Amino acid sequence: MKYARVLIEHCRKDATQVFIEYYTGKYKPRVAAPLIEAAIPTTNGGFVVGAANAVQNLSSLLPLPYMTAAVTPAAQQARLASEAVTPPEETPAYTPPRPRTAFSSFIDHPDEFVVFLEACAKEDAISEADKSDIYTTLLEMYLRKSNERKGDEREEWERKAKALIDGGKARNDQLRIENSNVLLLSHLFNFRDGTTLVKERSGLLFDIFRSYTSAKDTRGAVRALRKYGPEEPQLYSAALAYFTSDTRVLEEAGPDELARVLERIDRDGLMAPLQVVQMLSKNAVATMGMIKPYLAGRIERERKDIADNRRDAETFRIQTEERRQEIADLGSKPAVFQATRCAQCSAPLDLPTVHFLCKHSFHQRCLRSGDGDGAEGECPLCARDNATIRAIRKGQVESSERHDVFRHDLERSEDKFKTVAEWFGRGVLSVPSE
Repeated sequence: MKYARVLIEHCRKDATQVFIEYYTGKYKPRVAAPLIEAAIPTTNGGFVVGAANAVQNLSSLLPLPYMTAAVTPAAQQARLASEAVTPPEETPAYTPPRPRTAFSSFIDHPDEFVVFLEACAKEDAISEADKSDIYTTLLEMYLRKSNERKGDEREEWERKAKALIDGGKARNDQLRIENSNVLLLSHLFNFRDGTTLVKERSGLLFDIFRSYTSAKDTRGAVRALRKYGPEEPQLYSAALAYFTSDTRVLEEAGPDELARVLERIDRDGLMAPLQVVQMLSKNAVATMGMIKPYLAGRIERERKDIADNRRDAETFRIQTEERRQEIADLGSKPAVFQATRCAQCSAPLDLPTVHFLCKHSFHQRCLRSGDGDGAEGECPLCARDNATIRAIRKGQVESSERHDVFRHDLERSEDKFKTVAEWFGRGVLSVPSE
């Protein structure tokens, strides 16, 4: 690593490829053939012989000018043999170092650094701890590149950054880039999409919408409302307050968007009509014409519900009077039985015959008493319905004494009048009989 920066400075592409192979464990070193010393015939010995050998070896490695004529054919062959490279029979095994040790070598060479990081990110042999450093550094490089570019190139680098955040998961579904690092880098490079992705991943949908409204980004708020509204219905109430907070905001959103928000609030019952009117009356932004369709539709449905409730109440009142009259007649007037066939076996009735006030008649032999179908002296056909009614009544009596449950339901209920009416039918407000 001593000459790493020098190599990258002068041989960027080749040096980057060597770094990739070395740090991913795929590097195969090449071994040069040993030098062959060529014999030079000399008549003198001692110092002259040693000097000649040194010059010969040097000339075989570095072809210096004006010295080629003194090289013999044997020396030329030795030089060619020394330059020949032969692959080793066995590649020596080694442990690749951590990729972060090479980060400093790519100073002032961001393009080669991105190539190196992308290659290391695709390698499965690198540990997850190193992958976290690689992904975080790669995200920083993508965002730095996006700030240096404009137009389509900027969008391309931002797209890569978003894809890296979305796909930065290990095999155990753990995030390779921590949310804190993503938020920090997004803040430093003004990358709002990164912050949004982190909040989506954390389920902070309301915070995403609030970030757009705080920045007065109406278009972003509308996109967030359409995307997250089905999952977070309370966004529609917040959107109504934001759209009607300023005239410019309402113009950017448009009356159609306001109408859609009111329609969703009305359909899902997110706010009562009085709450909507009170919210809109805080600012003189929304006109009566904008909310007239909402109010007209709401009033029409309320009138229809009132008419249906009155009709149901009148029907129940008539049925109640009929039941009361039947009870009074059973206690004061004789009953006439005109059945000619047994309600159990459908055979013609013969004596002895048993008649019930529910107008069912049976052979005495067809009646089954004490076998679980009902109480003794009770019509077997009506016994099951009577048992259901008794169980319902018993439950109403027991629930009428649970005032704590009534208060709990009343506090959690959105329609308190409906809750009170339901518990009134159960008898919770009835005066206990002594």
